[in-house]
Amino acid sequence: MIDQMNQEEEINLLDYWRVLVRRKKFIAVIVGTAFVLSIIVSLLLPKVYSSTVSILPPQQDSMSSAMGLGALSQMPGGMGGLAGLLDLKTPADLWVGILKSSTIADAIIDQFGLQRLYKKKTRDETRLALKGSFKVLKGKEGIISITILDRDPKRAADMANAFVKELDKINQKNGMSSGRRTRIFVEKRLEETKEGLLKSEEAVKRFLEKNKAIKLDDQSKAIISAIGDVKGVLMAKQVELQTFLSFATPTHPQAQLLRAEVEGLEQKMRELEEGEQGQRGSKNIFIPTDRMPDLGLQYVRLLRTTKIQETLHAFLTQQYEMARIQEAKDSSTVQVLDIAKVPERKTQPKRALIVLLSTFTALFLSIFIVLIMESLEKSKSHDLIQEQR
Repeated sequence: MIDQMNQEEEINLLDYWRVLVRRKKFIAVIVGTAFVLSIIVSLLLPKVYSSTVSILPPQQDSMSSAMGLGALSQMPGGMGGLAGLLDLKTPADLWVGILKSSTIADAIIDQFGLQRLYKKKTRDETRLALKGSFKVLKGKEGIISITILDRDPKRAADMANAFVKELDKINQKNGMSSGRRTRIFVEKRLEETKEGLLKSEEAVKRFLEKNKAIKLDDQSKAIISAIGDVKGVLMAKQVELQTFLSFATPTHPQAQLLRAEVEGLEQKMRELEEGEQGQRGSKNIFIPTDRMPDLGLQYVRLLRTTKIQETLHAFLTQQYEMARIQEAKDSSTVQVLDIAKVPERKTQPKRALIVLLSTFTALFLSIFIVLIMESLEKSKSHDLIQEQR
């Protein structure tokens, strides 16, 4: 039984081969025509060049602030916060999304006049054409590559590098690094504090010139120092809370913690200025300022205001310098690993591949047509024999 089946398969294969040999001219014509046409078409296709630029993944410290304002050291940076908003896995994913955005596409279209170059009527059509001419990939190491396809090799390299420049512009504009935001905010408060400190120092000077020297006892000096320190820390915490709330919600855990610290410092200030409620004199180490002798009360208040301004000024000066450092770090967000260079060889068309694929496709197609034709002829012959009978 098995031998019989093998013999039938050999007969069928032999029949197929005889059919192909009998119609070899037909097959040769189709294959030859496809071969010649594929050569002509491949030669007529325009040359396309590709150029690739590679950029390093965004560094974590550039995606979040390190301002040193307590809570500000844990604040998300401009781009880091945006990454969380878009529910992206890493900052590199955010950059890939930005590179594929219409904002960058429009900038590239305007810079290189692509609507006229691509001969498109609308900007939407131009964006689609540009989308088909470039691809953005993120490697396993996080390195991002941007590849541009264009008929002009120089323009391909220029466009690839332009994508990186536009990404950097968006990072610096929209990211508006937390260092810059904090620097602007602290700079304004620092100027106000400088004016307040100068006024306080002038007030003390005028008071002393008018009333001659006034000597305070050690307890009064301790009160002034304590109140000045606590008030300075209180105002510093208020600045920190206000800065944090400029980009975070009041329900944020860090905001609630800062608010609790502010309330605690306010309570401490009331104790120092008014005395602790229900506390006996023997346990209260400070004399409330509202019960100080009238002779030195005005002087004490002037010194206290000056101490507060000095503490706040020192704090803001420190934070201003730290904000400037962070702003400088954020000034260059995109680091290029490999700049796009003008390609020396074309990427497309791959003429040899086109000819080979076209030829083999034509060969298989012609064999299929020949077998179909043979089957139809056998069917017609069988019908004629049946009619004659």
